[in-house]
Amino acid sequence: MNYHRYFKPGRQLLLRAIYKEESADRTELMTVFVVSLEKETLILSLPYGDDAVEQYPFKEGLTFEITTEVMGMGIRATGVFDKKIDGSHIALKVNTDLQMFQRRVSQRFDCQLGIRFSRAAKTLQTMREIWEKNIKVLHSPEAPLVFDGFKPCRINISSGGIRFAIKPPADQGDLCLILINLEDGKPPICTIAETVWICMQDESTVTAGMRFINILSEDQQRISDYIQKNKKAG
Repeated sequence: MNYHRYFKPGRQLLLRAIYKEESADRTELMTVFVVSLEKETLILSLPYGDDAVEQYPFKEGLTFEITTEVMGMGIRATGVFDKKIDGSHIALKVNTDLQMFQRRVSQRFDCQLGIRFSRAAKTLQTMREIWEKNIKVLHSPEAPLVFDGFKPCRINISSGGIRFAIKPPADQGDLCLILINLEDGKPPICTIAETVWICMQDESTVTAGMRFINILSEDQQRISDYIQKNKKAG
């Protein structure tokens, strides 16, 4: 199959690892960019630093779901990790199972919620470890509900991402850890978010649109329920 029309150099793709022991309890994504397509092999760059490839558990034979968007349509295929090229590039062999699908648009909602936001001066691997530790602590039966340090913030939120104003600097591909108090009597949502786009408001404010790349599936459902409930109430 000719994939060149879908995987052109510079196109952004999302990778999701498919593990044999995979459970449906979380979403874990990774942004990559197409460098080239040579026969059935994709050469991809990772935007997470010069040693990003070493910060992710790439193993020979690991299967990924590959998704992107072309002319408003979702494109989905699977691929198998082939090899590391250098610190920021990998090779992925694409399977012949490409399909188009109608992308579901997640409902978005403007609201004010308490959040805690910290920028990542850390590697992707360290961020993933911090997220795992936070999830274990927050969902421990003995953990009290603590919302110290949460600041009210005007946000636009969906089950897949969030938008709010931050202080510069901010760049596409930046990672951060966000905790969100949905005010539903449950632990705060904890997610790793990746900056997808930025818009300068003035010298002291940047609006950043972020994608959740590590988040529990139940927390995504909680966000969807929150939006549905509050839209009806409005």
